[in-house]
Amino acid sequence: MKSLYASLFLPESLQEACTSQAMERLKHVDMNCGMRYTSFPRFRSLKPYTRYEHSVGVAKLIYHFTGDEVQSFAGLFHDIATPVFSHVVDFMEGDHMNQEATESRTAQLIDQDPLIHALLVRRGIPLHAVADYHQYPIADNDSPKLSCDRLEYTLGNMVNYGFAEVSLVNVILKDLIIAPNESGEAELQFQNQATALQFARLALACGRIYSGDENRYAMEYLAGILRSAITMNLLCTDDLYGREEAVIAILEHSTLKEDWQTFQNLYEIREGTPEDGLNLDAKRRYIDPLIKDQGRATECDSSFREAVLQFKEESYDRWLKGVSE
Repeated sequence: MKSLYASLFLPESLQEACTSQAMERLKHVDMNCGMRYTSFPRFRSLKPYTRYEHSVGVAKLIYHFTGDEVQSFAGLFHDIATPVFSHVVDFMEGDHMNQEATESRTAQLIDQDPLIHALLVRRGIPLHAVADYHQYPIADNDSPKLSCDRLEYTLGNMVNYGFAEVSLVNVILKDLIIAPNESGEAELQFQNQATALQFARLALACGRIYSGDENRYAMEYLAGILRSAITMNLLCTDDLYGREEAVIAILEHSTLKEDWQTFQNLYEIREGTPEDGLNLDAKRRYIDPLIKDQGRATECDSSFREAVLQFKEESYDRWLKGVSE
């Protein structure tokens, strides 16, 4: 997918880090968690949107709003440990509700990359300052607040899903500022209520896709294939921190070939049974942005508040069956 932030400046030091092997690997890890390899109509026409594009976008946004090189490095590296098929590996490890199980390798992968290690030493930046972006609230904060991480993947997905044009991205970026939130912490905030509500509703629309039946079923199905591959010694854990095409090639030339083809051919979800289906809860992602001097979007608009409440209370306790072409 073409960069949404071509006009945003990225310092030369961060541009250099982008050429590292660890960062280049992320060009081969898709943001949509393997969904674009399926045949679901919503996903099979998606343009590639990689963890690399996301990470560079987060770094650009952080620098745009803060001008802080260290925070921008932390944002650039925040997904450096993302495995193939992204959050599918969280499903594989039983962490589908938190989706944080794969973050433990972040510091290790940053420190082991020769280019990044030398770059940080040269600039006098300690590893701990860039290995955990959670320490910087503009980079990341608790959901449903707005951070550069959530901002980037929301903007990226709302364009890729066809919910918005790139022109709206520019309107949103121009409207955002940094100001203290209700807890006194710095947070990205909108100046215009209409823009904030438009963004919030589009973020909610994306959230419904992330937690939808297609995503939950397909991600758990693919997680099962990966579990089997590891049990059968076709893959090892380290293989999951390589490139998606390499893992796919192994699956395509193994006894799991038919399972992978079934995954690729998934095009519809129907009601299932305990004997032939999957039943899985979902992590509900939405954003409730602040509007300068007005409060959060849910406080300013009753219809949005009701939509969020409905989303949070929606039950996913049902058996799903995937249908392949």
